[in-house]
Amino acid sequence: MILESFAALKKHLSTNQDKLKRVVVANPTDSQTLSAVMSLYDEKILFPILVGEKIKILEGLDELSITETSTLEIVDVSGETEIAEKSVSLIRQGMGDVLMKGHIQTRDLLKAVVNKEKGIRKQSVLSHVSINEIPYYHKLLFLTDGGMVLTPDIDTKQAILMNVLDLTKQLGYEKTKVAVLDASENVNPKLQASLDAEELKKRSEIGMFGEAIVEGPISLDLSLSTEIAKEKEYESPVAGEADVLLVSDIVSGNLLGKSMMTFGNGKMAGLVLGATVPIIITSRGSTAEEKINSLMIACAM
Repeated sequence: MILESFAALKKHLSTNQDKLKRVVVANPTDSQTLSAVMSLYDEKILFPILVGEKIKILEGLDELSITETSTLEIVDVSGETEIAEKSVSLIRQGMGDVLMKGHIQTRDLLKAVVNKEKGIRKQSVLSHVSINEIPYYHKLLFLTDGGMVLTPDIDTKQAILMNVLDLTKQLGYEKTKVAVLDASENVNPKLQASLDAEELKKRSEIGMFGEAIVEGPISLDLSLSTEIAKEKEYESPVAGEADVLLVSDIVSGNLLGKSMMTFGNGKMAGLVLGATVPIIITSRGSTAEEKINSLMIACAM
């Protein structure tokens, strides 16, 4: 299944959900988070477990004109550290399929996630992926890592790639097409990003990434445009068909992701990968739509 848009994903979830995913929400006292969660609850796409001060959660629900709360699961906990630890504990106990950040400091939630004794870290590297829908492109585009890892070396890039390939596999992709981005499609020995891209392609060719097709180094325009690839006489199954864009560092990833939203009139979702469940950590300025998109991607896994 190749995801073309968030609307198509929502339709798929509405018609193919055998069992609702349980989403543990840490301190859902902000209106955007609560609105996003409850809208998908109403559409029978997820079941929320709301963790935080019960009185404040109920006040938030009341502000959204949600008065019927008897069917909701609210875990009454106060204090950001305690809320984070309880939320992670519920995941660890198998009570939830997705962890979502509400009105809580990211560092507090991630501290509980990576706790060696009580956390839910699964892989050596936690990484961020944004899933982007832009009018220019014919399907959803996965961009990693523009949110967590600052300047990854080659082995860290491999871990980041493994995380996102686990995501696409769970979403039903059979042969994920990966573009390891660089300024050019030609290897430049003076650029570490170029050498890393070449190395990741070599590792792919010996089967380190399963059925995924990894191309690199490759420029952004070649990754997204078959027309430009034809003009440059560049041949690759990834050209114009990339599912995943792997960037060299957080700066390039952040700039590219925000450009898609700001100049490309795009929509996005975001997940943190590498734990036992997907984690939704959106910024406080994120819209309810972005949170909804992120929840849908997580629930489709």
